[in-house]
Amino acid sequence: MSAELLQKACSYYSQRKVGDMIGKSASTVNLLLKGKYPNPEKILQHVQEVFAYLIEDRCECPTLGVIHVDVCEKYRLWAKQDKVHKDRLYMKVKSHCINCMRNK
Repeated sequence: MSAELLQKACSYYSQRKVGDMIGKSASTVNLLLKGKYPNPEKILQHVQEVFAYLIEDRCECPTLGVIHVDVCEKYRLWAKQDKVHKDRLYMKVKSHCINCMRNK
């Protein structure tokens, strides 16, 4: 199931972006997609955690694309509270989350 989920994530995003989102390189993602990565279980488990929203409740973020509703709410709360967070993705979308009209 995780390999199919990885493929679905790559269809929404690029292999490079998926790699960034799971903390791996685009070439690692490519090897996983081809089934040539040795012992992929740990990475595929992480893929399952990161991209679960693709098979569950999801929403269309104007900045990030399709994300899980919990991820959306987490970013919106951080932005409202003006929290500083080490998540690089959050740093990129903070100003967008503050002004997002979704679910206001």
